Amino acid sequence: MAEVLTPDICVIGGGPAGQRLAVTAANSGVPVVLIEKGRLGGADLAHGSVPSKALIAAAGLYDTLRRGPAMGVSGAPLQVNFARLREHVLAAAASVEPAFSAARLAALGIRVIPGEAKFVDRRAVVADGIVIRARRFVLATGAVPSLPAIPGLAGVEPMTLDDAFDLTRKPAHLLLLGAGPHALELAQAYNRLGVDTTVIGGEAPLADEDPELAAIVLGRLAAEGVRFRTGKPVSGVARRRGGIRVTLAGEEEAVDGSHLLLAMGRAPNIAGLRLEAAGIAFDPDGVVVDRLCRTTNRRVYAIGDVVAGPASVARAEHQIDRILLAILYRLPFREYAGRVPQAMFTDPGLARIGLSEAEANRIDRSVRVFRYPVLAGEASAGERLSEGMIKVVTSRRGRVLGAAIVARNAAELIVPWSLAVRERMHIRAIAGMPVPHPSHSEISRRVAEAYDGPGMAPLWRRRLIAFLRRFG
Repeated sequence: MAEVLTPDICVIGGGPAGQRLAVTAANSGVPVVLIEKGRLGGADLAHGSVPSKALIAAAGLYDTLRRGPAMGVSGAPLQVNFARLREHVLAAAASVEPAFSAARLAALGIRVIPGEAKFVDRRAVVADGIVIRARRFVLATGAVPSLPAIPGLAGVEPMTLDDAFDLTRKPAHLLLLGAGPHALELAQAYNRLGVDTTVIGGEAPLADEDPELAAIVLGRLAAEGVRFRTGKPVSGVARRRGGIRVTLAGEEEAVDGSHLLLAMGRAPNIAGLRLEAAGIAFDPDGVVVDRLCRTTNRRVYAIGDVVAGPASVARAEHQIDRILLAILYRLPFREYAGRVPQAMFTDPGLARIGLSEAEANRIDRSVRVFRYPVLAGEASAGERLSEGMIKVVTSRRGRVLGAAIVARNAAELIVPWSLAVRERMHIRAIAGMPVPHPSHSEISRRVAEAYDGPGMAPLWRRRLIAFLRRFG
């Protein structure tokens, strides 16, 4: 007879988001079961942010050493060993693996079941011969690579983001199909490591970002040698002697390379779950959810990349807050537009939170926009960092509506603005924020000080100061 478990919550998917939800619930004294058919830690550990940041770090170090002579520092000729580079990437993933282990989860009181989950009806799942009848289920299975409908693509067996870090020999010319953030991160990293790289995509790179800020990032990549063949769809892919050829619609000249990396095309990882048996609606973009991340089966929630939207662990963790309030406390969740920060880890990076200038202007034409160049900061000038900018959007009365930063470590610098957007803070709160000097964080305070800059102080304040001056 099969074992039957009756926890409060059953999480399907053992990636960062699924584990965080399970741990938070277990810490609240709730019985939790977690099911994972593959490696605990999910794509983020195996071929997501951990290995990609390890590769980017190696490329950044190489670039720093390359720029050393301009600062009076020089040494032996630089070399890149791709086999050792892969070892570095694997070591980085291994170093964080204990934090995602089954032993750690078990020590926290979470029952971990290795196996494939299948819904048998609206109230039960079976995995590894065990039946789980939970009060609530949470789908956190993520996404998997998906080949776009391009003639000949399947025949060339392109690399995907799942195996982009397995190279042990230097490619002669890497073609990246896709013009989104992940494609640009990898293009710059491999280019800095001495690989010729070309970004190919039907859409303009960073088409969803603020054009003023995107231009800074793209200009830096182009200056470093990354090539772009974008704006026209790919009409075909074929093998050629010594590599791969990509043909663009309406162009006679094809793009030839030695390797092709598919940095686009992800599909929700729902195969084998038997969602139909549970009455859960889904489409090619992902599982259908409401504002509380609840599926069409009110006992089942879904978070992360299995839900349509931008791929982001930050978005998944934001969704966890909503789910736990609903499941544990039966409370609604107040939503704020654009409250989840997005970050791209190029150099300079691009991070944003809240409304962009264009979005804010569509809502209210009286918004105010403030800019400050990164190189005006003493810390950035001393390190001779690449160009950048911080841009902040406020209401007419000064409430922070959004912010975006192009700078090295932009993902770190956006943090105070994330708090400001979430807490509906006035920009003067950032202007009064004490920061070390010199530091990169000073640019946030400097741009905030512009709110009360020359000629910007409110009339009532100027009149008050003028009145008080009469008394000495």
